[in-house]
Amino acid sequence: MTVLEIVEQHLKDNGYDGLYADGVCSCRIGALMPYECPCDTCEPGYACDPPEGEDGEPGSWIGATKAVTA
Repeated sequence: MTVLEIVEQHLKDNGYDGLYADGVCSCRIGALMPYECPCDTCEPGYACDPPEGEDGEPGSWIGATKAVTA
């Protein structure tokens, strides 16, 4: 099993949409790490389209550490 496969499985198992690095880049499950190297600031995240009650724009992301659960 490769690092990419391990990361993708972790994201799927925990309900994330992909990886993102705030203000740098983002990538969805199925197209992870398009440049073949993860950034050391990448974290699991949720894609926003925009979420209800947020001011985010389509295509923006919320990191797992910043997500609010109900």
